[in-house]
Amino acid sequence: MIRTYVGPMFSGKSDSLITIYNKIWNKKLVLAFKPKCDSRDGASIKSKNYDVEIPAIYIKDLKEIKKHIKGKNIHTIFIDEAQFLTGDVKELVKLSVVDEIDFYIAGLNMTSEQKPFGIMPEILAVSDTVHTITGFCQECNKPSTFTYYEAKKKEDVLVGDEGYISLCQRCLKKHMLKGKKK
Repeated sequence: MIRTYVGPMFSGKSDSLITIYNKIWNKKLVLAFKPKCDSRDGASIKSKNYDVEIPAIYIKDLKEIKKHIKGKNIHTIFIDEAQFLTGDVKELVKLSVVDEIDFYIAGLNMTSEQKPFGIMPEILAVSDTVHTITGFCQECNKPSTFTYYEAKKKEDVLVGDEGYISLCQRCLKKHMLKGKKK
């Protein structure tokens, strides 16, 4: 099974992973992964809302998962910030179907420019279940589904929280219109 959680920044995607992790009885059957480029929380999946951390292994490509589970009795894998990973999602499907590993994956489905983010469209296509999690608009408190970057970007991908806000469609429209007038 591949269960994926998507939504804007600050919506609680990592919280969802931690909630599931907390319910697992035998943590020895679990591994977690996160992208090498996201070193904000060290080698763990963290949440601002929980004291619990999930120890994680840094990877860059999905094919690296196989070497970390070789010879181990792993039943569940967590992946956070999956949009930053590379690789062929067939690796996930094979591990899920053939090796009967359950995956819980979280990531941004869109960039702050509202484009599909990295390999997330492919992960969503092979997911058994997709949960879209909304945050709260940081301007009007309505449900938010968009991430917006308030400054000019020098790079396409800026890892971190600084400069990003979560917005509803109406507030995103205001920011986009304001940006065109500059």
